[in-house]
Formats: sequence, C-alpha cells, structure tokens
Amino acid sequence: MIQVSQREPFERSGIGEESNRGTNVGGDYLIDKIYGLVLAVGGYFGRVFQERISKGRMRKQLYQEISNNYYAAHIRIATATSLSGLAQGAPLRFTDKLDISFHVYEHNKVKGSVFDLREGEAISRIYDKFHRIKEEHPGYPHVRAKEALAEVDERLLDGSLDAKLYRKASSPNAWRFMDDLLSGRRASWTKSLNPI
Repeated sequence: MIQVSQREPFERSGIGEESNRGTNVGGDYLIDKIYGLVLAVGGYFGRVFQERISKGRMRKQLYQEISNNYYAAHIRIATATSLSGLAQGAPLRFTDKLDISFHVYEHNKVKGSVFDLREGEAISRIYDKFHRIKEEHPGYPHVRAKEALAEVDERLLDGSLDAKLYRKASSPNAWRFMDDLLSGRRASWTKSLNPI
C-alpha cells in the first residue's frame, strides 16, 4: 500500500506556488545583480590584466628592435670606418643594405600606445635618430648613426631605458657590447661625436 502525504495534492495542484514564487523573485533578483556585478568586476580586471600583458609584450619587442638596430649600426660603423672600409669608400655607401627596422615602432606609434609607456619619450627620441640615418641630411650617415647610438647609450645610462629589459631583449653579442658600456669598460658613443 502506498502512503500519500497530505501536502502532495497541494504541491501538484499549484496551490501555494504563488507564495514560493514571491520569495524566490527577490532571491533571483539579488543573485542576478550579484552575478552581473561579479562579471563586470571580472571583466574590468581581465581588461587591466590583458593591457598589462600587451604593454609588456610591446615593450619587449621595442627593446628588441632597438637592440638589433643598435648592433647593426655599430657593426656597420666599425666596418665603414676601418682602414679597409675607408679605402673602399664605405662611409659614402653607409646606408646601402643597412639592416635597421622600424616595424614595431611604426605599428605601435600609429596606435598611440608607445606614448603610454613610461619610457615612451625616450624611445621616440631614439627612433627619430635612427630615422635620420637613412634620410638625406647634411653630413655623413655614419656620423648620424653615431648620434643614434649615443642616444641609446645615454638613455640606458640615465635610466630612461630599462637595462634589465634591454638585456633580456638583446642577442648575446649585442648585450656583451652594451654590458661593456654599463660596467664602464667602454665609453659612450657621445664621446666620439665632434662637438663642433
């Protein structure tokens, strides 16, 4: 024999559901508001986290491009101003096939995100000097390259550029040369510029 409780017929018929529905409406409303608030806060922190990761990646790419440009210009200066380079007229063809790049900087400059960085102004000045190497200006291109390298040296020495990040972004050969500057084993390119 099946026993039926007294409440069972009322639950099936829907009598008393109104009272349950009325109390759940307030609970559901509160849960919906809390859920929306959690999503909004989570979305905000997600965007902040994503922006930090994006800025970190951009900084590393910019430092890597600066380091590669620095090292390429340094090697070209060394070969162009050597005795054999001078005999062959290499300073006059200094920019021929000079492997310096502006892709990362130009891409981020268009978006305006370079200037959001702490070192944005220093990076902008460095790239202005790198651009001058390939442009037609009075004087020799290898001297303009020395000016660009001097700008990088000075920004690393005065702390405008992060030396730790520069080290991480540099190739071993490029970092070895820069480490000589930072440890005092070589002078800045600023010393080799003509003051006149």
